[in-house]
Amino acid sequence: MRNYSLVLVGSMLLALAACEQPVPRSTSANDDYYNLTAYVQQEKQRLQQEQPAVLKSVKTENEPAETIQADSLNWDEELTVFEEADISKPTLREYYTREEQELPDGGTAVTYIKMKDAEAPVEYLYLQLSPAKKVQYLEATLLDQNLLFYSRRKAILEASPQSGHLESYKVQGVQKLIFGDSLHYSVQANL
Repeated sequence: MRNYSLVLVGSMLLALAACEQPVPRSTSANDDYYNLTAYVQQEKQRLQQEQPAVLKSVKTENEPAETIQADSLNWDEELTVFEEADISKPTLREYYTREEQELPDGGTAVTYIKMKDAEAPVEYLYLQLSPAKKVQYLEATLLDQNLLFYSRRKAILEASPQSGHLESYKVQGVQKLIFGDSLHYSVQANL
């Protein structure tokens, strides 16, 4: 009976540890890649709980911009492009050159550029991190291309240097199907 109690207690401890919030990895000498997926998931969860007011503007080619104020958005859909910009996966790391620069405020700017002929969706990623290693600014260019479809997106995210919480984001892009016209669009949101 005692063995069953130990197994039960051990299982409970493992379950509690699994419920912990993931923490984004920092960029240090040992770890050159910031875990954007963990950061974006934390922000999605926070925004889903807080439901802040958002001023969102959407513009498509040849149409006037449509601006709305929303009290709730589907944050999973809204921020997916920033998760797609995550290049911290071990399978992607070899495809990028990395340049790091110390900023006057003690923060860090890191630029990743895809190597020529590398098959990876993120062409360019620029991260500006506060001295506390929190995201302040992110800019990424993503390309998705095959025989039937072409998509190129530029995504920008701005966050509070103190908290790392999302303050605004912008996505500009173009999509084209092989037998269709190109569609240019932009989405901008301020919290």
